[in-house]
Amino acid sequence: MIKLVACDLDGTLLDSKKRIPKEFPKIIEEFKKRGIYFVVASGRSYAGLKEMFADYIDDLVFICDNGAFVMYKGERLVLKLLKREEVNELVMFTRDMEGLILLCGMKATYHRSAPTKAANDEIATYYTNRIIVHDDIDVDDDIFKVAIYDNLKSEEHSYPELVKRYGDKYNGQTSGEHWMDVMTGGTNKGTALKDIMEKLGVGYDEAMAFGDYMNDYELLENAYYSFAMANGHDKIKELARYQAESNDDNGVVKAIYEYVL
Repeated sequence: MIKLVACDLDGTLLDSKKRIPKEFPKIIEEFKKRGIYFVVASGRSYAGLKEMFADYIDDLVFICDNGAFVMYKGERLVLKLLKREEVNELVMFTRDMEGLILLCGMKATYHRSAPTKAANDEIATYYTNRIIVHDDIDVDDDIFKVAIYDNLKSEEHSYPELVKRYGDKYNGQTSGEHWMDVMTGGTNKGTALKDIMEKLGVGYDEAMAFGDYMNDYELLENAYYSFAMANGHDKIKELARYQAESNDDNGVVKAIYEYVL
């Protein structure tokens, strides 16, 4: 019996217009009746997720910032901070890559002015409560994730360079064509899901997970019922036991009704 469903957002639950499926309220209501947990597993910040899921804030578990921050019923379950010297090191790394860095902290998300309108639009889509700074070295906040907007392709440019320079000191996760999220080593959606399942008493074979991109890899590894979206990355499709229809074909909802409800 499936007791928990963990789901990525962009490219997975949300369609290409960033819309929540119209069936979502009925699914959550039915999950509540049956005692099934729904976990939102995103690279987005908690501030943005609270706005998006305001009507369900006490009904969902939130894996935020690719596993660096987890909230459930107003309680912080996981927080994995970067050390100040690590933040500064990553700032300098991003400058070498000629990318834009976003420092995701407890109070806000901080970044310099975006170099292009396209970059600014991308940032505004995924991050709320933003503060524009002149010098990202001097940000006074506890930082748990560094997001990098790569003007080139992150999977081919900044990600290989991060691994080359630092090995496994940091966990870099490509979350889109131009995006890479960097957390402390060993921090990802999968480790966060594992912690949640232990706290809630859910077993590996009682968990379902959906994802489309490489930052969902470990998430799918930690659930027996692992689903790759039809629109997903080839490596995600190779990993997953099952495939769901695309996000624009309501793949998550269809799979939930087939396997859970």
